[in-house]
Amino acid sequence: MDKLDLHFHSNYSDGKLPVSEIAAIIKSEKLKFCALVDHDSVAGVRELETCLNGSGTKVITGVELTARYNENEIHILAYDFNIDVAAEILKERKELVGLQKIEEMKKAIQLFRGEGFEITDGLVPSEKQPVGLTVALDVCASRFNQDLFTKRHAKLIIPEEVYYEYQAPGKSCAVERSDVTAEWLVKKFKRVARDLIIAHPFVSVSVVTKPLNEKDISNLVRIGLTGVEVYHNETSDEQISLVKRIVRERGLHYTGGSDSHGKKGDTPIGQYGSNRTIPDFYLSNYNSNIELN
Repeated sequence: MDKLDLHFHSNYSDGKLPVSEIAAIIKSEKLKFCALVDHDSVAGVRELETCLNGSGTKVITGVELTARYNENEIHILAYDFNIDVAAEILKERKELVGLQKIEEMKKAIQLFRGEGFEITDGLVPSEKQPVGLTVALDVCASRFNQDLFTKRHAKLIIPEEVYYEYQAPGKSCAVERSDVTAEWLVKKFKRVARDLIIAHPFVSVSVVTKPLNEKDISNLVRIGLTGVEVYHNETSDEQISLVKRIVRERGLHYTGGSDSHGKKGDTPIGQYGSNRTIPDFYLSNYNSNIELN
């Protein structure tokens, strides 16, 4: 059986390892197919292609896209596209989200100060984390805020508590999270990428988001996504069976990957669980020639 991994990350996004080290692992594991899917970045894809040139491993261009879906955040895996065109779309996305974050930050600061919390003067959004987390970390760093939170809630404050008590939908400091919508990404990438895959549908992408359900999968397929990630290190066997059924019934494409970030304890590249290799995948232009059981 051919070895593969269509979902791993490098230090071009939130991974630990440089592309050269990842390429060395791929060569050692003798993967036939691979895809580097850094978060909202294609900066490392050509480097991986160069590192693996002549190795016998096919590099499928990939990226993991962040999007807003209703009040939730989801990740979409785009595959098989022109890197330069994708880079232009990602540049446009970055500019739009950057402007949104400035407005989100203003609203969040106003609401938290209205609740009596101290917020650092001149606090600005971070490109690499949500505005809500930036604000929550700032709130937690203040002794004044810790004392205020203890008086109100009888415990010390951590970012998760800031979210659940103040930032969650319906709470007093809730602000719509900055991001482009899933519809925006589908519209932009549909003409560029051969496949748009729902990443790890039953795995929350952070502590402030919810896993998707079967209805969500149906809605996302309706707006233009072509498939679902079946094999993932945090997806249970029961959930994998459910996704396989959805794939069969709807004739969807499917993928799998380690979601490795190169950190201690991560699932190794080429696996989706302890000693479990990714058995198969199917994309528009590529497949492992094994039928989904």
